[in-house]
Amino acid sequence: MPSKIIFVRHGHTSHNSTDHKSNRLMGWDSDHVGLSAEGRLDAQITAAKLSKYSLDAIYYSDLRRTSETAEIITNILGISATPNVLIRERNLGSFAEHTMHDLKVNRSKEWEKFLDHHDPDWTIPGGESLRDVHTRFAQMLSFLSTNHNNQTVLLITHSGYIHTVLRDHFGFFAKDTFVEVDHTSHTVLTKTQSSYELTLYNQ
Repeated sequence: MPSKIIFVRHGHTSHNSTDHKSNRLMGWDSDHVGLSAEGRLDAQITAAKLSKYSLDAIYYSDLRRTSETAEIITNILGISATPNVLIRERNLGSFAEHTMHDLKVNRSKEWEKFLDHHDPDWTIPGGESLRDVHTRFAQMLSFLSTNHNNQTVLLITHSGYIHTVLRDHFGFFAKDTFVEVDHTSHTVLTKTQSSYELTLYNQ
């Protein structure tokens, strides 16, 4: 297993907002939204924070917002990176391009199921279940364990992916907890004798 796994969320985009009425969800099939000016600046700041780690490998989700974040970070650090579909955001299917407010009002039953993390097999119409995300991370962890044993690996990915891994795979948070993951924040898992401990969160 890698000695450290560092997760970084992509930078801010025009679809992201603290106002849930205008915060628009993004999907795999409508991957047209890149970083905002704020997101690009924050990615530069995060790159400076990451320079204290001796990174052996960087992988990033191949969606546009993570790809642009990775490009900024790797250019500053002078390290190459590899895209990997296993660390994409959860496929939101027919939820994509809708605002949270719209889904809450017009598709309330489906939205409630989406928020119910106790049912890992419920699938977003046209998208993924939580179990699908769990499976993808298990595959990614197996890949990292084979190819980067006792190394430090950076994964540039998405908030939903990160909080699902922290909450469900490792159990660092209770099932009904909303795990906050800020744009371009980094979270560090450090290997223990048999698993990982959360040594830095959302910084």
